[in-house]
Amino acid sequence: MDRTLGQHIRILREEKGLTQRALSQAVGFRSLAHLSDIEAGKRNPGKETLAKFAKALDVPVSELAHLDTREAIEAAKLLFARRPEMVGVFLKIIAVAKDVSAEELLGKLAPPARSSSEKSVKSLAPEIAEKASAPVASPSAQATFF
Repeated sequence: MDRTLGQHIRILREEKGLTQRALSQAVGFRSLAHLSDIEAGKRNPGKETLAKFAKALDVPVSELAHLDTREAIEAAKLLFARRPEMVGVFLKIIAVAKDVSAEELLGKLAPPARSSSEKSVKSLAPEIAEKASAPVASPSAQATFF
């Protein structure tokens, strides 16, 4: 599925025949602008609001939650704060990703291991996530890239 969280919410809303006003009221927004910004990708709903959207649109929360990119963006920020040289690597990955599917990109990043002692990129994912969430040595070492 190649859509953003906001696009998916808009599509579900339209499929259910709901207006922005009706969905805004169901979720508890005081203005249409908030929903409009979410559908346009300018804002992201919090976890509680995501649950309200799921209920109003009659879909599982997981259907919406897997489209929320904030966790991945935060992990990237932490990585870049600790290892600024990774920004260039990340930009190269993005350039390659524009022209291939997710499966092809993973294949390019994780070729088959040559021996049983080698770790593949996939097997390193939990280790990378753990390191990315470790505290930064000092607040001055953090950088903002997004």
